[in-house]
Amino acid sequence: MYKVIFVDDEPFALEGIKLMVEWEELGFEIVHMCENGEEALACIEACKPDLVVTDIRMPVIDGLELIDRVQKAGNDPVFIILSGYNDFEYARSALRYGVKHYLLKPALDREWEAVIQSVMEELQQREQQRLRHDLVTDRLVPTLLAQMLRGEISATDGNVGDILDPLAQGDQGWRYIHVEWLSGTKQELDARYLHSRKAHAIDLFGSQDGLVMESFPEMEEWAGQVYEDLHEQGIECCLSIGPRVESLRHIEESYAGALETSVHHFFHVSGGPLDYDKIHHKQISYDLHAVSIVDDIQSALEALQDKRVEDLIKQMFGILSANKTAREVVHLLVIRIVLKSAAVMREMGIDSEALPRVRDFLRREHRSLQEVEESLQAYVQQYMSQLKQHKEKFSGHPLRVIERFIQEHYRETLTIKDIGERFFMNPVYLGQAFMKRNGVGIIEYIHDLRINAAKRMLCETDETIRLIAEQIGYVHYHHFLKEFEKRVSDKPGVFRQLSKA
Repeated sequence: MYKVIFVDDEPFALEGIKLMVEWEELGFEIVHMCENGEEALACIEACKPDLVVTDIRMPVIDGLELIDRVQKAGNDPVFIILSGYNDFEYARSALRYGVKHYLLKPALDREWEAVIQSVMEELQQREQQRLRHDLVTDRLVPTLLAQMLRGEISATDGNVGDILDPLAQGDQGWRYIHVEWLSGTKQELDARYLHSRKAHAIDLFGSQDGLVMESFPEMEEWAGQVYEDLHEQGIECCLSIGPRVESLRHIEESYAGALETSVHHFFHVSGGPLDYDKIHHKQISYDLHAVSIVDDIQSALEALQDKRVEDLIKQMFGILSANKTAREVVHLLVIRIVLKSAAVMREMGIDSEALPRVRDFLRREHRSLQEVEESLQAYVQQYMSQLKQHKEKFSGHPLRVIERFIQEHYRETLTIKDIGERFFMNPVYLGQAFMKRNGVGIIEYIHDLRINAAKRMLCETDETIRLIAEQIGYVHYHHFLKEFEKRVSDKPGVFRQLSKA
């Protein structure tokens, strides 16, 4: 039914209006009878009537001021003006406000019938327009928005902009929320999420969807509730809120901001909503600050130093988290450790395929930095366990004994001849056998151990570079510099600065 309000400062006039028309039979519900314009203004704001029948001459707020204030407030009921004065100026003023229906008191039945018939036609026309608008909004708009965000069309194509522009609501603007489904398949968003905030569901690529919504201050809290509701249903997702844009013509800008924001979920354990306005200033880093630690981890792995490996991995991920290192760089560093360990196993005659975690790790899609760290820690523990078993089994091999001796005495002056004499082996055969087993000559192996020790000392101590060179076995400082720069792209001083940046 249509809602109607009567406004007149004379009570008997209100009763007369009520009796002049069979309101209920015509489909009207009388929701209020107001005795002044001020009361009517509050009632209209609260009830949102379809029709207002009002007198003109009233104290405080007259009929024309009432119409003016109602229209400025954004309400648009149909008005019928009643007046006991045959005053053309009032009628002309009413016309300026778009009022089409004007009756002089006392109005005759036939006059009422003609006006009400005209009002009914106008209300029915408005209802049809509203239905057409809702049809466009519910079906066409989401399709257009999805095509825009997929790059298939733009707001300047055809009449796309003309369709979107009328949907602007005040100065609130619009925002895009990006949804990444983590459960493997797309999910259907509950319709109540869409209707509660005038949201348009956007169907995108693969396991990605979106919401285009009118902006409002509590959007992050609202998105958080949606996330919690889905989480309770066992549905995992990440929500990323893009920046506000003035109109739907520019929704691609909010979409781009949401995608930029979604990258930061890698640094958060929860997939709960992240807001572009709070996160966009935190830049993602593509620097390789943790490369030196990767080498130290590998050395500690081969030396089976369980606690040191665990501590170095924690240190590396602390750096990666603090620097907001890009997911691609993180995976590059971690996969380097995994592949190097697999290569070591092959060199030692261990079947790397016998370690399932190698395959699992390389195939797994890690959703957060914490997941990568936990996965790597689990992998290296299993790797070292298998490496220990193998080394215990073959611990009596002469070359393994020599390798341990070098690891313990690399700071001393060592030559292939001295080592051969110590272990009763021909120096030429020793050099060839060591190269075949380790992929590097004995002297280079010694330099590798020394330079790795130098890198640790540069990061962890304030000793002078010259003193560090002496402590790791170099008699000549320039010899140290040559071997360091051969293995590290930077000079020792620059390396120290970068490691502590």
